[in-house]
Amino acid sequence: MALTVDVLNKNLCPGCSACYNACPVNAIKLEECGNAGFFEPVIDRDKCINCGLCEKTCPVLHPPYDNDRNPQCFAAMANDELRLDSSSGGMFSVLAQYILDNNGYVCAASLDEDFKLNHIIINSQSELPALRRSKYIQSYVGNSFREIKALLDEDKIVLFTGCPCQVAGLKNFLGKPYDNLLLVDLVCHGAPSQKVFQKYIEETYGKNNLKDFKFRTKKYGYVSFTQTATLKTGEEIGRDISFDYFEKIMHSGMGLKDICGDCIFAETPRQGDITIGDFWGITKYNSQLNDNKGTSLVLLNNSKGLEFFSKIKKHLKKQEAVPFEVARTNNRFGRRLNLPKERRWFFTMIKNQPFNKAANYSLNRKFNVGVIGLWYGRNYGSMVTYYALHHVLTQRLNQSVLMIENCLAPPAGEISKTSPRLIAKKYYDISAKYSVDDLSKLNNHCDAYIVGSDQLWNVYLSRPYKQTYFLGFADERNKKIAYGTSFGIPYCGNSREKMISQHNLKRFDAVSVRDTMSKQICENEFGLTNITQVCDPSFLCPVEEYSKLASQSNLSISEKYILAYILDPEPKFAKVLNAISKKYGCKIKVILNELPNIWESNKQELAADKFDNIEVLSNVDLYEWLYYYEHAQSVITDSFHGTIFSIIFQKPFATKINVKRGAERFTSLLQPLGLENRLMENLDITTISNLIDRIDYHNANEKLKLITEASYEWLKNNLLEKK
Repeated sequence: MALTVDVLNKNLCPGCSACYNACPVNAIKLEECGNAGFFEPVIDRDKCINCGLCEKTCPVLHPPYDNDRNPQCFAAMANDELRLDSSSGGMFSVLAQYILDNNGYVCAASLDEDFKLNHIIINSQSELPALRRSKYIQSYVGNSFREIKALLDEDKIVLFTGCPCQVAGLKNFLGKPYDNLLLVDLVCHGAPSQKVFQKYIEETYGKNNLKDFKFRTKKYGYVSFTQTATLKTGEEIGRDISFDYFEKIMHSGMGLKDICGDCIFAETPRQGDITIGDFWGITKYNSQLNDNKGTSLVLLNNSKGLEFFSKIKKHLKKQEAVPFEVARTNNRFGRRLNLPKERRWFFTMIKNQPFNKAANYSLNRKFNVGVIGLWYGRNYGSMVTYYALHHVLTQRLNQSVLMIENCLAPPAGEISKTSPRLIAKKYYDISAKYSVDDLSKLNNHCDAYIVGSDQLWNVYLSRPYKQTYFLGFADERNKKIAYGTSFGIPYCGNSREKMISQHNLKRFDAVSVRDTMSKQICENEFGLTNITQVCDPSFLCPVEEYSKLASQSNLSISEKYILAYILDPEPKFAKVLNAISKKYGCKIKVILNELPNIWESNKQELAADKFDNIEVLSNVDLYEWLYYYEHAQSVITDSFHGTIFSIIFQKPFATKINVKRGAERFTSLLQPLGLENRLMENLDITTISNLIDRIDYHNANEKLKLITEASYEWLKNNLLEKK
C-alpha cells in the first residue's frame, strides 16, 4: 500500500494544497483544523485509492532544491505612484503588469468580501489592485494549481506569487519545469490562520461593519507595523503594533504554526525564479536606496529570473545590485525563528476566549489557571493525576495553565532528570520558584487557582507548606477552587492550624473532594457546606490519551504477563505472586514505588529474587508504567491509582487494601462503581485468582460515565462562571 500525506506530522504541514490538487479522486479536503485553524489536508478514506500521489507531491516530504544558493541580489523601486499603493517597493506590481501586458495570467492572494484570503487568477490590469499589498494570514490556494496547469498546457504565460512553501508545492504538483511559468516567492516570516484573523476583525470592528482592510499602510510612514480598517460608514481606523494585538501576535510569532518557526524553504536555494520582499536594513548599506516610500529586495535565483528581470528593468525607478550578505543579515533567509513557547496558550485560549485576552495573556505570561499540587512528586499516581487535570483544563476547557513550582523544591540538578520533571518540561508551563512567603507574587500571573487532587490537606503534608494548599496567599480577586482534594487521614491539626485552615477554606469559591471521609471532615470539622464529591481527574482524561503516552515508551512486549504494582510490599506478596504465575503460566512483572530512597529496601522486603518467574522492574518511567498497564493480562495492586488505571484500561484486578495509605479512599473509589468486591484485606491466592480471572465492566462503566460527566460539569461550571 502506498504512503499518503498523513505520514507528515500536521504541525509541519504548510497547507500549500499540493496534495489536494494532486489527488485524482478528490479524496482530500483542505480544512481549518483545531483551535489554531490552519489549513491542513483531511483524507476521505472511503474515496482514497492509495495511489500515493499526495505523499509524492508534498514539498515538505520531497522538497525541490534546484536554484542558486548564492543568487544575485538587487534593491529596486517602482515609480512613486505604484509604491504608494504597495506595501513595499512595488516589485510585484511591475512583474504582474508585464505578464498582463503580454496576455498572461497572474495568480496571487486576494481578500474576498468576507475578508478571507484566497489565491485567485486574473488576466486584466483592472483586477490587479486586489492582489497588491502584504496580507498577513495563511491563504487558501484551493484549485489554483490545477487551473495553472491547464493554462500552461494551453501555452499561456502565468505568474504565480506566494509563500515559498506554496511555490514548492506548485513545482512538485506540476512535476516538470514550464518555460511559460514565472515563479515568484515572498520573503516570508509565516502568518496566522484565517480563523484567528476572522475572530480578530469580528471582535475589533464587527465584520459586517467593515468595508476594507489593509494589513500595511504607508499613511503613517514606511513601516510594517501599522494597519488601516475602513468601515462602511467611511471612517478609517488606523492601528499600530504598540497597542494592536493582531500586529503583536503576528510579528512576535505568537500566531504562527510550528513549520513557520522551522521553515525548510526560508533558506537558499529559494523556490521561486525570483524572490521579492522588503529590503530591511538597506539604509545601513546605502541610504540613497531608501527614500521611505518603499524598497524591494529582489533575488534572481536562476537564469529564468535573470532573463525576466532584464526585461522589466526599464519599468523601475531605481535598481542597484547589492551583496547578498546585506540581505541575508537583515531579512529572514535562515531556517529557524525563535517562536515563543506561549503560542500553545494563545491557540488554547482562542477557541472560547476573546482574541485580545488570548493574545495579552500569551504575550505577558498570564494564565487562566494556576494549578497547585504534587505534579512534581516521584509517584506514578501524582504524575498521571496532574497530567490528566492539565489535559482537561487545556484541551477540554481551553484554559491556559501554569503549574506552580514546589516552593520547597531542592536545587536543580539530578532532580531535573526525574520522570515527573521530564514530563513537566515537555507538557507544562512551570512558574518561577517562590518561597512560601512570596507566593503572593503569583497573583499577578493567574486569574484562578485549582488545588489538585491529592492528599494536599493531610496535615503532615500541609504543615511545612504553611497553608499553601489552602491558598492563604491568594487575593480575594483570584478564584479559588479545590478539585478532588483529600485529607487522606482523619484531621489531626492543632487548634491554630484548624482555625487558619477553616478561614482559608471558607474563602474558596468551590470545594470538591474525592472521598467520603474528606467530605465529612470539611463539613464536621470546618463547618463547610456545598461540598461535592467528584471522581479522580484521571477518569476525566480519555484512555486514548494514555495510550498515546504509552506509545512513547520503547517497550514492545509480546509475551503474556500479569502486572503487580506494589507500593508497600511484604514477604508474603512474592509467594502469592509466584503461585499466581504458576497457575496462569505467565510471568509476573512487578513495579515498585518509584522513590529511589526506598526502592531498594522495598525490593528486599518483597524478596522475589528467588522466583525466576517474577521480574522486578527498575527505572520505570511514566510512559513505561502506562505501557505495562495497557498490555497486562490483569493487575494485582495495593495502590489507589494502580486500581484506577486497572479500571481505565479495563483490566481484571485485585486490590489489597492499603491501610497505611488510607483504607477509606479505596472503598470510596470502588463502592459507587459496584466493584468493592475487588478489594482484599489479606493476601489470599484463591481470592486473587478469582478476581484477576475475568471482570464484567458493563455496569461499572455505566455508573462511572455518570460520575465522570457530573464531575466534569462541576469543574467546568465552577471554573468558567464569573467570580
